[in-house]
Amino acid sequence: MGIHQTTASRVIKKVSNAIAALWPRYVKMPSNDEIYQTKNGLFQIARFQRVIGCIDGKHIRIRSPGGEDAEVFRNQKSYFSINTQIVCNSALKIMDIVADWPGSTQDSKIFNNCRLNRNRRL
Repeated sequence: MGIHQTTASRVIKKVSNAIAALWPRYVKMPSNDEIYQTKNGLFQIARFQRVIGCIDGKHIRIRSPGGEDAEVFRNQKSYFSINTQIVCNSALKIMDIVADWPGSTQDSKIFNNCRLNRNRRL
């Protein structure tokens, strides 16, 4: 028992828009005090200086989305995925996440196009 692709797309769009509308209410850029605490925490943990967060990418496995664009979701390990980028602070609290790139996308492209890179305060 499945649902039609257009119905699924419509539902995904509505849910995505609802989540995006809540984003400013629940996700905030760190204050200067929080940045200081993270810098200090990362220095205490690993002796990293002037570091305000840790960033990494992770492939989230998905089923083939089908259609003519399906192959852009196949990553370098040959499975279908969404390539995500996650930033956390010294307490391992997630400070930012980007989860809207197909698996074939290089990590550098995700970083170069992310909000954090555009709004860097270094």
